[in-house]
Amino acid sequence: MRFLVKMKPSEKESTYIPIDYRSRFISLLKLIFGEEEFEQKGPRPYTFAVYFGKDAKINREYIENVQQVNLRFSTGDTLKAINFYNGILKLKKEGYKHPIGNNRFSIEWISQEEEKTPTGIFRTLSPVIVERIGFKSKDPNERYALPSEDDFNESLLENILRRYKDIFGNLPNINVFRFTPINVKGEFIRHYGGLLRGFLGKFKIESDSEEILRFIYKYGMGLRTGQGFGYLEVEDGKA
Repeated sequence: MRFLVKMKPSEKESTYIPIDYRSRFISLLKLIFGEEEFEQKGPRPYTFAVYFGKDAKINREYIENVQQVNLRFSTGDTLKAINFYNGILKLKKEGYKHPIGNNRFSIEWISQEEEKTPTGIFRTLSPVIVERIGFKSKDPNERYALPSEDDFNESLLENILRRYKDIFGNLPNINVFRFTPINVKGEFIRHYGGLLRGFLGKFKIESDSEEILRFIYKYGMGLRTGQGFGYLEVEDGKA
C-alpha cells in the first residue's frame, strides 16, 4: 500500500532545510510506530521518499524556499500500512507540528495512492543505495556500487535477497536477474553526518521472478529503505 502525506510550514517565514534531512522524517516515523520498534535490529519493511516542491532550491548546505513537503510511504505489509495511516491521522487530529529545518510543519492530509503492476521498468523517487559485496572500506566509493561498475548487478541482487530473507524468513525462486540502466546518474548523499553513494533515474529489471519485482516496488530497492532510500515508481513498458 502507498500513501501520500501533504505537509505545510506553520510559520510564514522563508523555510530552509538542511540537505541532511532524512533523520527528521525518521523521527516522525518513530512517533507513528513507537520508539521500541526502532530498537530492534534488521531492515524496515517499508520505504519512503520526500519531495519539497518545484520552487525549492539547493544552496550549498540547505534546501531553500520550501513551501510544502510531500512525504510518500510504501509497504507490502498491511498491518504496517494501517498503523502508518492511523498514526498520521492521529497526529493531524492533535494538531501536531513536526520540526524540520527552521520551521514546523503541520499535516494537511493523507491519501492512498494507486498501486501499479510492476512492468520491470522503474523510476526512482529517492536514491538507491547498493552495498558492494565484500567491501572492506568505509570510503563511499569503495563501499557502494553504481550501475556503471562491473559488480553492480551481483551486489544489487545480493542486497535485495538479503532484505527479502530478513523480512520474510525465506528466499524467492529466482534464476534470472538483470539490471539495465536507461537514464541514471550517481550522486553522493549526506546522511546522519556521513556520505552515502547512490543513484537516481530510470532503469529496467529483467527477472523470471515476479515476486522480486513486486518486492522492490512495495518495499524499496537496495539498502536503507527505511531511512528514505530506494522508493520506486512503475514506468510504462517503453524503454
